[in-house]
Amino acid sequence: MGSSRVSHSFVEELLSQVDIVDVISHYVPLKQVGRNFTTLCPFHHERTPSFVVSPEKQIFKCFGCGVGGNAITFVEKYEGVSFYEAVKRVAEICGVELSQEDFKDREEGLEVEEFGYRVAKLFNSYLEKVSDYLESRGIDRETADRFLLGYAPRGYLRELRDIPKEVLGALGLVSQSGKEFFFDRLIIPIFNHSGKVVAFAGRTLRESGSPKYINSPESNLFKKGSLLYGFYQSREEVLKSRQVIVVEGYFDVISLHKVGVKRAVAPMGTSLTENHVKFIKRYCNRPLLLFDGDGAGRKATVRSAGLFLKFGCEPLVVQLPEGEDPDSLSRRDPQLLEKLIAAPQPFIGWAIKSAKVVSAEERGDFLRLIAQSIAPLQSVNPILFKEYLSLLSAEFGIDERWVKLYSPRFFKEKNQSEEEPIPFHEKVFLKALLEGSLKLPVELSPTVFVSSKVAKLYTVLIKTEVREPTILQSQYPEEAGLISELLLMEVSEDDVLKSMCRLLTKELERRLKKTKELKEKMRIKRIIFSLKKGDLGVVSQVKTN
Repeated sequence: MGSSRVSHSFVEELLSQVDIVDVISHYVPLKQVGRNFTTLCPFHHERTPSFVVSPEKQIFKCFGCGVGGNAITFVEKYEGVSFYEAVKRVAEICGVELSQEDFKDREEGLEVEEFGYRVAKLFNSYLEKVSDYLESRGIDRETADRFLLGYAPRGYLRELRDIPKEVLGALGLVSQSGKEFFFDRLIIPIFNHSGKVVAFAGRTLRESGSPKYINSPESNLFKKGSLLYGFYQSREEVLKSRQVIVVEGYFDVISLHKVGVKRAVAPMGTSLTENHVKFIKRYCNRPLLLFDGDGAGRKATVRSAGLFLKFGCEPLVVQLPEGEDPDSLSRRDPQLLEKLIAAPQPFIGWAIKSAKVVSAEERGDFLRLIAQSIAPLQSVNPILFKEYLSLLSAEFGIDERWVKLYSPRFFKEKNQSEEEPIPFHEKVFLKALLEGSLKLPVELSPTVFVSSKVAKLYTVLIKTEVREPTILQSQYPEEAGLISELLLMEVSEDDVLKSMCRLLTKELERRLKKTKELKEKMRIKRIIFSLKKGDLGVVSQVKTN
């Protein structure tokens, strides 16, 4: 069948039948706040919810990163699929039946992924040729069919002669010299995240003499740095459990599925990338890292954990016995594997234990890896960074200067386009000012704020009588995200007073530099001294001369 596109009338009809709350809550938990629903935005890191879903208007909006749209555009962005695939998923989630009349066929030809599935089915029909090998790996027929494993016999191109040469090349089925690329290999089809076969991996059946794995070349459809092997087969379980288990290889994923652990994914012949991490983060806040139980596996765990920490996810770790990997342990002792998965360790606890068991010669390098992995937390989550640092300091004497010394790469390579985090005390101050619970004894200069966004919104607030947030968001749409974030924050009265003291101190220090009268200088210094000691009572003494 040819590829299809959805008619405009059907899209309008579908959106009139579905409830956006039902669709989005299928992916992320929503909390009702008044007439709307809110959650942490799945498209960027945040600690305070700014993602709002309006059932009345049937739209969503993140006031932090600005993304918004309807039910279909949410699924399109969340799953990373085409508009057509997103329509199908929305209809599936909401139980709306699709019919042929709802689509318009195009005659340009079959899509590459549709040819990919056909080729995968062909290789799967020869599966008996590798039955002995699969049996030795503990893979039964049901599991093999679930992943559409197969075998590429010599002469397979003759059975694919009606497929265009450019498609055969894109799928890696033919070499540059025109020969069969995968013949006499176990074939592992690569599904994209929506279930289309976009590439292949071929494993040799010989012990030596050729590369263990060969892969299709990268293309617009197949990018190793973005696709995760096994996600398509794991998607429903991932959505149900809100957990993702990250392993290292194809057969780690396949073997885990075989023993009932159906939420495992793996990068394809490459290390975990930032794109992988961003994708996993949409589905799981605390991914579980399940790597090989040797020295190389420990180092890969630390590196991967560092990527997750950079994006605000604190991973969990399962330490396998020395010499085991998920594939081998699932065959040798699946009960032990299940027990270990059920009791993962927080990353920092695992890292400290691992640093103690490595040899004295290796410990320094291993601790440097840990330092590099936690460095991003200094800006992403300072509280967690301090917690990690105190634990490392207690065990190994590591301090903040040591972390900076051995992790300069993070600071040099940090994306300059990323917004700097707003200090908590500045958010607290603005929230109180916005809600009218704070009266300033003096007007602050915008220069006392670290965040330019806070300085800009503060200037707006002191120059206008308007305090209604929705009106402010309409009048100043560029500030809408920050206003939403402030309104959703929970702070104490003590937080408000401390933030005011801190900012008043900076304002008075600014004024002190400009004051020439000795008596006034002494008065300001006394107030500053009291504020720095935490004496909140002196706030009432701060007045404009």
